[in-house]
Order: sequence, then structure tokens, then C-alpha cells
Amino acid sequence: MKMGGRKLILIGIIILIIVLFVLSKHPLSGRATLSWNADAEADVAGYKVYYGTNPRTGGCPPGGYTEKVDVKKTDTPQKPTYILKNLAIGKTYYFSVTTYDKSRKESCFSSEIKKRIFSPSLSFQNF
Repeated sequence: MKMGGRKLILIGIIILIIVLFVLSKHPLSGRATLSWNADAEADVAGYKVYYGTNPRTGGCPPGGYTEKVDVKKTDTPQKPTYILKNLAIGKTYYFSVTTYDKSRKESCFSSEIKKRIFSPSLSFQNF
């Protein structure tokens, strides 16, 4: 092998190490933009988004989801929307929403939807 070929291989290895280092510090992750119909009740205080990589196990919380986010009232109360970040690319996620009133009484789940995360940015609506 000529000296030029070794230099190219060495440069390739260095670039690969740098890329792997950067990805280890900033792994690729996906996003999902969720939106749902607003609850028409007068005493709605907020919403909770439940999600995980397995379908729920019941109709009401806790219901088997591994994650939940209290999104409170959203910036768009007529069409609530929330963006979930840091979702693993290549995984399928299951999502449901609940509403709660001013006394913190929580509803049962909305319909469940699922979506496979294919890219770092993904948007869907179906609630």
C-alpha cells in the first residue's frame, strides 16, 4: 500500500471517530407534534400526554404508559398542541391524552394512536 493510501485510511478513521464522538454527545432523536380536540368543559385546567413504546394496558391512568407530561393549558386552547422531543428513531410510540379539571380530577384516556419515529422531525395529528 502506498503512503497516500495509508493517509486516506487514517483520515477516514479520524473522521469516523469524530462523528461517533459527536453522535455520542448529541444522539439523533425524533420529535412528534401532537394535537387534539379541546375539551369543551368549562372547568378544564389542563391536559396530560401519556406515551411509551408499548400500548396502554387500561382505559384510565395509570394505564401502563411509561411516560407522561403535564402540558397544562396549551398556548392554543382551541386546538391544543404539544411537541414531544428526544424520541428514539426507529421505535414505535403509543400516545393518549387526558384532561383534568381545577380539582385535579383526571379523565380517562383519549383514543390511542401509534406512530413509528422515522426521522429527527415528525408531525402528526389524530386525537
